Amino acid sequence: AGAWAVPLNARMSAGEVDAICAHCEPRLVYFAAEASPDALGHAERRGAHGTLVRAGRLQSFEGAGTAAEASDDGAPDDVALMIYTSGSTGMPKGVMLTHANLDFVTRVSRQQHVLLPDDVVFHALPISHSFGLITVLLCGLRAGATLRLIDRFSAEKLGNAIADGAVTVFPGVPAMYARLHEWAQHNGRTLTPNRMRMAYIGGSLIDASRKAQSEALLGLRLHHGYGLTESAPSATRTFGHPPPKDITAGWPIPGVDVVLMDASGAQVAPGERGEVCIRGPNVMQGYFRDPEQTRAAIDAQGWLHTGDVGLFGPEGDLSIVGRSKEMIIRGGFNVYPAEVEKAIAEFPHVAQCAVVGRSVPGDEEIVAYVEPEQGRIVDPAQLRAFLRERLAPYKVPAEVHVMAQLPATSKIGRASCRERV
Repeated sequence: AGAWAVPLNARMSAGEVDAICAHCEPRLVYFAAEASPDALGHAERRGAHGTLVRAGRLQSFEGAGTAAEASDDGAPDDVALMIYTSGSTGMPKGVMLTHANLDFVTRVSRQQHVLLPDDVVFHALPISHSFGLITVLLCGLRAGATLRLIDRFSAEKLGNAIADGAVTVFPGVPAMYARLHEWAQHNGRTLTPNRMRMAYIGGSLIDASRKAQSEALLGLRLHHGYGLTESAPSATRTFGHPPPKDITAGWPIPGVDVVLMDASGAQVAPGERGEVCIRGPNVMQGYFRDPEQTRAAIDAQGWLHTGDVGLFGPEGDLSIVGRSKEMIIRGGFNVYPAEVEKAIAEFPHVAQCAVVGRSVPGDEEIVAYVEPEQGRIVDPAQLRAFLRERLAPYKVPAEVHVMAQLPATSKIGRASCRERV
């Protein structure tokens, strides 16, 4: 069709949706109005009109649109999908993924038998996110698997589906596994024996105790993987090897190179830590209308610089040991402090602020530190209510601390505040 699909999460705020639409200038916007009250609210706000599509009713809005940025004849290197990710500058970035990118990652997934034709997948991941959309939905379709789509994750639904033998595969983020364990303990439920063939965890790192709990609960070892939207999103995973006892991101998928580099761009010596860099047919075409950030992310040799710090083990598997970026992973979603700080700065009487991540069992949460203008008061409850109208729920800080004076601004301030969490 020559179109670029740009999926958005309906739980995003009006400002977030409008900012993305202003950036990519879509010719058509479709809202799943009957499936989601949030989508209906966006549709009504933008003056969309009804369109019947098979069993469900959509609302559609027609815009002026943007001229084609490249050829649109369906060639492999044409953009097929654009996913907006949180931006380190506070503005979201449109990751351009081509037909070739998607063909490669879905084909390799099938070759590695990640999903099989007889699988029934409990799919509760957002399909506006690369993990749920590409790794599960598209790879599942290419494998011929059955996808049991869940509109919103529920530990009870998942637990009952596993206990009833209704599903064979569950891909999730650490927070989902944590909720499943809590539900089983609270209800005294045992989930073994079951028909589960594979459980896969991605989106963010899991700690060793949570991994052990989940494996004992399900009666099988978890598979792991690593990637980011810019790598469509798969880069490494544990498939093709026995499910590991330890926490690891796995081995590079076939056809993809993964190396560790130092600050000068040279590969580090074996056993040393370095920035994870990826090169292969999975790497994005670039950021939409942002050549400067594209050049910063992909160097002249085609290496995608992830900003994550990794370490290769003696078996050649990758472990993610830290992030050189300030990114927070909340419920499997990437959140940059800058975008939350930008929203906080719009609240009356805020002089400056700093946002950091705090580790909680199976997840991270967001903590904000705010310095009011001299002689003014900032109420944390009112600020959080203000942010809920402007940010997706997973970006709203769990706590807001008001301080007479922040230690310093920018990275120095965040580093000082991080020591307090």
